[in-house]
Amino acid sequence: MAENGGLGRVARRLARGLRGPEKPLTVTDRLDRWARRIAEFGITDRAYLEAQTGRTFASDDEAIAFYVHNDGRRGLSLSPLVEHEWMREHQPVPTMSWYDALHQEGPELFQTGPLFDAGVYAASLPEADRPSSTLDALRHFLRNVTDTTTLPAPPGRRGPAPTWGAARDSAVSAARAFAEAQHRTRRRYRTTWDGPDATEVLARTPRGAARRAAEQPLVSVVITVHRRADVVGAAIDSVRAQEHTTWELLVVDDGSGDDTVDVVRRRAEGDPRIRLLERENGGAGAARNTGLAAVRGDFVAFLDADNTWRPAHLSAALAVLLETGGPGVHTGVRMIGANNADDSTAPVETYRGEDGTFADLLAGNFIDLNALVVRRDVAAAVGPFDETLRRWIDWEWLLRIGARFGVPAYVPVIGVDYDNVRDPRRVSSAQPASWQEVALARHRIDWDALAGAAPDRDADLVSVVMPVFRDWTMTRRAVDAVLSAADHDGDHVEVVVVDNGSPRSVSAVLGTWFGDEPRVVLQREDRNRNFGLGSDLGLARSTGATVVMLNNDTEVTTGWLRPLVAALADPTVLGTQPLLVYPDGVVQAAGTVFGGDKVLPWHFLGDHPRYDASRAFADPSARRFSAITAAAAAFRAADLIRWHGFDPVYANGLEDVDLCLRALASSPTGSSFAVVPSSVVVHHESRSPGRDDARIDNRRVFDERWRGRYPDADAAPRYEAAGLRWLGVEPGLPKGHAVMVRSSRPLVVRDHREAAGAALRIAVKHDGSRSDDVTALFGRLAAAGHDVQVDVPTSWYRGSASLDDVTVLVGGPGDGPVWVPQPGARNVVWLAAGQIATEQDFAAVVSGSADRVIEALGGS
Repeated sequence: MAENGGLGRVARRLARGLRGPEKPLTVTDRLDRWARRIAEFGITDRAYLEAQTGRTFASDDEAIAFYVHNDGRRGLSLSPLVEHEWMREHQPVPTMSWYDALHQEGPELFQTGPLFDAGVYAASLPEADRPSSTLDALRHFLRNVTDTTTLPAPPGRRGPAPTWGAARDSAVSAARAFAEAQHRTRRRYRTTWDGPDATEVLARTPRGAARRAAEQPLVSVVITVHRRADVVGAAIDSVRAQEHTTWELLVVDDGSGDDTVDVVRRRAEGDPRIRLLERENGGAGAARNTGLAAVRGDFVAFLDADNTWRPAHLSAALAVLLETGGPGVHTGVRMIGANNADDSTAPVETYRGEDGTFADLLAGNFIDLNALVVRRDVAAAVGPFDETLRRWIDWEWLLRIGARFGVPAYVPVIGVDYDNVRDPRRVSSAQPASWQEVALARHRIDWDALAGAAPDRDADLVSVVMPVFRDWTMTRRAVDAVLSAADHDGDHVEVVVVDNGSPRSVSAVLGTWFGDEPRVVLQREDRNRNFGLGSDLGLARSTGATVVMLNNDTEVTTGWLRPLVAALADPTVLGTQPLLVYPDGVVQAAGTVFGGDKVLPWHFLGDHPRYDASRAFADPSARRFSAITAAAAAFRAADLIRWHGFDPVYANGLEDVDLCLRALASSPTGSSFAVVPSSVVVHHESRSPGRDDARIDNRRVFDERWRGRYPDADAAPRYEAAGLRWLGVEPGLPKGHAVMVRSSRPLVVRDHREAAGAALRIAVKHDGSRSDDVTALFGRLAAAGHDVQVDVPTSWYRGSASLDDVTVLVGGPGDGPVWVPQPGARNVVWLAAGQIATEQDFAAVVSGSADRVIEALGGS
């Protein structure tokens, strides 16, 4: 036997030699290997994956193969019991993939999702039947589960644990809603055109084509133009080349002042169908309204000066429109160039055109105005274009049509050649993208209806509105903190969580974790609506008479809410904010202060010790401000509705300051906002992806709106109340001529007190390893009348450190992180541990030489 075994090994070596070296595994090979292993797990819920993707799979193997090849981009899940991001926080090795963690089959029993805790499940079984690994626990549960089985939910989940049947139904429903949202928000451009030609479309609509030929309805075409002499001629020529010849063309020159009108006049010579309308520059909306007011046809169409029509555009559109009798139609568009200069992968030529519902239209515009032909009575009924909008004017007008008459139908013929090359002359190239939210808000929020219902809101209920984007971890902690504080303090609250188009996992985790908590309402948006519109949508969903705007990266403390609400009993107080502190105890925001016109406001006492806030707010009258931060702020719901909430034109910056200034402008003299220092909220101040992308646009919008009307500078007296002197501001970034307002950093100093026995600012730096010594040192120094701030490593170099007189490092070389002494301060190192010094020794700390200080603290 041994001899035969040896011969076998030799034969296998020879065979390997003949085959040559093994080929390295490709990415596809590795994914296929993992697909086979995952199939062996036996935990796949095919219907659940189908609900997430909107697809149908013939087998579990096919479903798993799709999953492994797409999960990195889609964030999918194979089972309602397995959430990968949740597992990452609970599995023994966080860096492992979820399938690696399960494949290891180690002895640790951990949570695989908000609904399944392997340890809890194992403990519910007889000892002889208990699974030995988390994967075994999942398999055992799925083999024995029925719809009425109660899920082994992790500790801390609020409400009763749901049954498997109820939880799975809810998960599949949420997954289906996610897939529908993905479909609504999909990229609607495609690189090839596979639609029929115009002849085939006309053959499908014989009655409409016959009516068009017999009736020859007049189509009024509106072209608006501003300084586009180089392209407007081609646009006019494309109208003149239409197969349907019964049209009138109104070219509206929007105050070009160049050769544009000459080009139009030359094209109009000898063609009475072309009319030139001249007006002062007023923008695209105003120019289109000038054209609309002059139309005479039964149908209206639009064409931008830099685009052209195909000859069959009007004939095909009219045939379908006359056949169906709908409000309007739109044809397909061939787009040339990539408008997004940052998208290097965008093809040079793309196509656009498809049907859609009103929900699709709300999710994003898929109808180009250049491709639209609409009945004149429909255009008259919905009214003119909104001239207050600077961007997405067309979409807002189409939303009005869709809401009242239905979405215009799609005609699958290429009717428009669209110039999609980035051009600074276009409105869309110069205005912020947040105008999209401004246009949408008018169709998502009925402020008049909210105002009418405001008196019926629950007077005893506080609604906490919390927008979230791409983060469930901090959101779960924030919501749990609000509920725990309410339970402790006896407060009546609801929490409205607005998921701003996050990946699937965010709503999936939050929805299952808080699914049985009636005080939590989860609203998911198809897209990221930013802080402003997201908060406004949460306000519209809320039911309390008092509304608190709260960031999802905050953590409230017990007793935080009632002081904020109580301060609103004063009718001159329009809103209140707590003292916001970082996790290390340093102040993050204590109100908003102003430094004069064209100086961006800043957080009062940001990066200062809390004792500065205590001193600054010793006089209650000093707690009144012109603005507060919406990171944590309480308002009367009726007031927020009266102000129409936050202005969505701001994209995650300055919307709270703008709200406060608008509120003051519409409120009686003497009104203000207030900081309530007895309410404390911890602000972890995370950075969501894209959080600061629009900061320059935000500043430009703010400055245009409030230039010359900034509140008076109030920084000097506020810092003086804290025992500090404000010298002015240091202009920050960004730099450049295009930036109208730069960031502001306050320049604050204090007079160092060298007199014997005078109170000094003392910073105690430590890394947490000698807490008893730090506590003793703090107590003795504070008892001696000094201002003492205990700094952990994250606050060792806080922005206000330059104001400290003395810094004491508790520890020394090799005891912890390296600390760089503070320039200009008396720096001390306390090396010895467990030694309590005398009163005289502590006096030496604050007044003696460095050598004497070290000796007094037991150093060597």
